[in-house]
Amino acid sequence: MCWYSAEHFGQEILQAEIGQRLCVRKMHWDATRWVVRESDLETKRPAPVCMLDGTQVVFRTTETEQASLQLGPEPVAVFRMLQLPKRDVFEFEGGKSLEVNQLPSGLIFDVLVIPGKEQLSTLVTMESAPEPAPEPAQEEEPLLARLLRIW
Repeated sequence: MCWYSAEHFGQEILQAEIGQRLCVRKMHWDATRWVVRESDLETKRPAPVCMLDGTQVVFRTTETEQASLQLGPEPVAVFRMLQLPKRDVFEFEGGKSLEVNQLPSGLIFDVLVIPGKEQLSTLVTMESAPEPAPEPAQEEEPLLARLLRIW
């Protein structure tokens, strides 16, 4: 859940899914930023996507975003719903935290792990892992050379 879904009843609110590509979007009617599906980035009234506390994501940052946010390439973060004050934040390795409202509009990220669905998360990461390179085929000795060796 996120604070938006906890406080807004009766609206369409989506739940994040493992492997889903999401993005941050600034809403035109106020200064807040929502997490929405990547396909809804340009939609007039997108449905917010909420994540469970503890959801792990990987950000797909551009070089410009990396510099402005002071993050490395493809940083992994954990989503947290802070109680006091009520804020949705991403916690990065090294202790850095950024509120959703501090993230640039258009920032893309992928959902890796959702608490309680870790087995599904393992399948997603196994599917996306690179396959090992096939072993090079050994050249077979010509038949005539093998026969001559035997005689």
